[in-house]
Amino acid sequence: MGLGGNLIWTAVLHSIAEQSGEKPVIAKTPLLTDFLAGALFKRGDDYRTDQVFLGNSEIAHPKISSKSRPERLIDCLFEKMISLPRLRSCWEHYVYRKSLADWKNGKQPLYVHIDMRLHSYAEKQTKQRTFWKTGGTASSIIAANFGFDVPEPKCRFFPTSEEEAYVDGLLASEGITKPFIVIEPDTNRDWFGELRAWPFERWQELVYSLNDNLPQFELIQTGLGRGGVLDGVRDFTNKTSFREAASLLDRSTLFIGTEGGLMHLSAAVNCRSVVLWGGLTLPEFIGYPHQQRIICHRVSCAPCGNAGWCDNEHLCMRSITVKEVYLSVLEELKAG
Repeated sequence: MGLGGNLIWTAVLHSIAEQSGEKPVIAKTPLLTDFLAGALFKRGDDYRTDQVFLGNSEIAHPKISSKSRPERLIDCLFEKMISLPRLRSCWEHYVYRKSLADWKNGKQPLYVHIDMRLHSYAEKQTKQRTFWKTGGTASSIIAANFGFDVPEPKCRFFPTSEEEAYVDGLLASEGITKPFIVIEPDTNRDWFGELRAWPFERWQELVYSLNDNLPQFELIQTGLGRGGVLDGVRDFTNKTSFREAASLLDRSTLFIGTEGGLMHLSAAVNCRSVVLWGGLTLPEFIGYPHQQRIICHRVSCAPCGNAGWCDNEHLCMRSITVKEVYLSVLEELKAG
């Protein structure tokens, strides 16, 4: 599920490390030649430079090595074979069970294959919708596969000093001297289309209200700006990477956005947040109600998991008013 999905994994990995006293080794699912070589991980690839896991001191990585041409050919054929869902499932379950058993018997470290579909917090996916698993938060459902619990999900993120310095320099170069609020009106449409989006014209009305009534704050719009740049904000779109955005959020007074990657990232850096939540999922499943002020209208069709379509005119998001968001911002600022 992208960067947000990997941030959910950091809460799982944190709980495993904290409760076991060992660093879990995050890895990709081994292919045939890896397994024959005694490796329960994909030897030619890892998550060492992943945008989310980079610098995470609570996890470990396997030692990667190059493969010979014949090995690559064998693995290519093997990948095609296990592209069939049933065979993929059989292979994943076999590797998962062996990895867990070897760890419990002290033969191997705990390999956590985060690319395995069996660890997804989705029960199944069709062309029309995603069906979510039940029985707890997304993090606790994943952690239970390894015999651990996530009592209260807490994402983890570790900015580098270079990223922090870049953001400090950016703020200085843009002349930002007042406290600031970060706004992200856009949403990633790759997975679920417009289902998590709030109407752009309402974002604009919110910005006007905030500027009129809270002149002590700068408003900074971040993200990719694919839906347009709001009037009355400082335009930081496309000026930070996802990782650099963490340092921007860390220096902000408040984040206002929707369910998505920056929502998870703001939770990871303990940024006070007001999150506008639709009906694709529910906040208690994939959100951080213990950390963030969430505006969610409980519509009867939620959690829908729909793949970009809606039969109810996007009621879950359209029923959220500008006044409601504005008052939530005031309440969150007072609480801080």
